[in-house]
Amino acid sequence: MMMMGTDSSVPPGTDGGPAPGTDGCVPTIEICGDRIDQNCDGRDTGCGDTDGDGIMACRAGDDLTMCDCDDSRADVRPAFGTVPGAPEVCDGVDNDCNGRVDEAAECCAGCADVSLRSRADICDESGACDCSAEPGTARALRGQDCCSSGCVDLQNDMANCGFCNSRCTVSADRCTAGMCMCGSGPVCDLDRACTGGSC
Repeated sequence: MMMMGTDSSVPPGTDGGPAPGTDGCVPTIEICGDRIDQNCDGRDTGCGDTDGDGIMACRAGDDLTMCDCDDSRADVRPAFGTVPGAPEVCDGVDNDCNGRVDEAAECCAGCADVSLRSRADICDESGACDCSAEPGTARALRGQDCCSSGCVDLQNDMANCGFCNSRCTVSADRCTAGMCMCGSGPVCDLDRACTGGSC
């Protein structure tokens, strides 16, 4: 019969983990969910996963991005390892455990003119729409703006030249400094197309 340790774990060495002292580990009392193997049994003992979402519950003072900030709801969890974070939805809850509530573009009045509100755009702290390159990443590169087509550089984007949704016509072949151009010159007359940098 196998004896259980004081923290409900299997005694060191009996579950395939190293025996105490064989790998330089000095056994101490296991603390659940801190991702440290204090009792030298080769694993960390979690604090429980009541909602079954694959991420252990947070304890008071834990970094909420490293544990489940609401272990009673399976739709609340941070990204951890190969487990994706829960999508932020407009429900008054911090679904992705990042410390912010309802920051998704779908919930943001500042993103109302963005046609694909399920993209990576989020509300910034002031309530304005903030354009991000991909879900879960940092802000887009400096100089990019949030348009209905996504994160764009208004200085160089032919479909959003100078302003969101201001498309250059066939009379131009590039957007430079927010202006439609044909080569290095102005756009061609309306009845002429710009080809290879000339009218």
